[in-house]
Amino acid sequence: MKISSSFITGLALAVSLAGSVTTAATAKSAVDRPAVVSAKASRSLLIDLSKAGSRLVAVGDRGHILFSDDQGKTWAQAKVPVSVMLTSVHFPNAQEGWAVGHNGVILHSSDAGASWQLQRADRDSASEKAGAPLLGVWFADNQNGYAVGAYGYFLATHDGGKTWSNNASALKNTDGWHLNAIRGMSGTTTVFIVGEHGVLFRSMDKGVTWSALASPFDGSFFGVAPIAPDLVLIFGLQGRLFASSDLGVQWHQVQTGVTSGLNAATLLEDGRVIVVGNAGVVLAAKDRSLNLIPETRSDRQSITAILPLAGNGLLTAGDGGVKSLQAASK
Repeated sequence: MKISSSFITGLALAVSLAGSVTTAATAKSAVDRPAVVSAKASRSLLIDLSKAGSRLVAVGDRGHILFSDDQGKTWAQAKVPVSVMLTSVHFPNAQEGWAVGHNGVILHSSDAGASWQLQRADRDSASEKAGAPLLGVWFADNQNGYAVGAYGYFLATHDGGKTWSNNASALKNTDGWHLNAIRGMSGTTTVFIVGEHGVLFRSMDKGVTWSALASPFDGSFFGVAPIAPDLVLIFGLQGRLFASSDLGVQWHQVQTGVTSGLNAATLLEDGRVIVVGNAGVVLAAKDRSLNLIPETRSDRQSITAILPLAGNGLLTAGDGGVKSLQAASK
C-alpha cells in the first residue's frame, strides 16, 4: 500500500515515516548500535512521555530515553541498546515499562526506565514490514500488552514480552491502514486503537477481542485520549477533534478553530482539558464542555505528547525536547 500524506502526524511521525524507508543495512545497524549518551538529549526530538510511578520517562530520536525524578526539572539518560527512533512508551506499573519504535523494535525496562533491554526487532530485510515503525504501545498489566504501527502492524504478548505474535487478524483492517495509537481507559477494561483513513477500533476486554467502530472522519487520527470514564477524545489531521460520552458508540465534532494536526490531550487536576499539536498549537477548555480557546506557543515547535503534573503543571515533548507548558489558568 502506498504511504499517504495523511500518515504524517506532524513532526514525530514524519520522521518515523522517513526512517521506515531507509535501507535495511542502516536499520539493522541502528538496531544493533546502542544509543549515544548526549548532553543535548533532553533538547533533541522527543516523541512520547509516560509516568513510572513518580518518575517521568521520555522517548525519542536516536534511541534516546530520558528519566526525571524531580518533575522534569532535570533529566538523566537511560542505557538503551538501540539507536532507532522511539515513538511510544508505556508503564503499566511503577517499575516495568515498554517502548517501541522503528524497525519493529520493542524495548523493556524493569527498573523504572533507567535501563532497557531489546525484546524484539525486525532484522529480516525480506520481511513484509521490514523497516516499518511501531507507533504505539499499551499494556493491561505486566504480562499482557499490544503494539501497533504502520501498514496495520499489530503485535501482542501474553508473557511480558518474552514472545510477541502477529495479532493483525484480530482487527478488520484488510487494507492495512497505519495504526497510529493505542490507549486504554484507566480503571476499566476498554481500549481504543486509532489510525489512518479514520480507522477506529475498540476492545471491551483489555485487548482480547476487538470490534470496528463507525468513524466520524475519513482522515487520519493521530491519537486517542480517555479523559474520563464518560469522555473519550480522538483527534488528528486538519485540527479535527471528536468527543464521545458513550465509549465510542457516538461521536460529536468539537470546534477547534485550528487546522494544524492535533497529537495529544489530557485532563488537569482543576478540570481543564488541554489539547496540543503541530506548530505549537495549544487548545485549552475550562471544563469538559470543551469550549476550546486556541493559542500558539511562542517557539511554534510541534508538540507530540503531553503529561499532567501535580499542581496543574504540564510537561510536553516534541521538537526541541521536553519542556514545561504554562496553560492559562481558569
